[in-house]
Amino acid sequence: MEELGAITPMAILEPVKLAGSTISKTTLHNEDFIILKDLKIGDHVIIQKAGDVIPEVVEAVLDKRTGEEKEFVMPDTCPVCGALAIREKGEAVKRCIGIECPARKLRNIVHFASKTGMDIDGLRICHNRAIN
Repeated sequence: MEELGAITPMAILEPVKLAGSTISKTTLHNEDFIILKDLKIGDHVIIQKAGDVIPEVVEAVLDKRTGEEKEFVMPDTCPVCGALAIREKGEAVKRCIGIECPARKLRNIVHFASKTGMDIDGLRICHNRAIN
């Protein structure tokens, strides 16, 4: 079963047109991805579409660094509920361990109703809340 509670860093970008879409944010997957690509807060980055839809950060544009960029540090607490966030040995992501975390509760419902869960037709997710 999929473990939930993953804390996923996001890149918030100045909106840019890319292959017919306006891109203003994209996932940075996990802390290892950020370290591997040497990404810093404030970097100029090159993005591309992975497949036809999903934008991804390819690399930082190092010659545009000013020295004012900041290192990214994964939080030790959940940004939603404030509970402890831990990274288990051998795992790529930090996870919220808060039992009452609203984000975890929502993801549990979504997973339950998903194709790999109960396969419930007609359930949609809109703006981070379940609706009929």
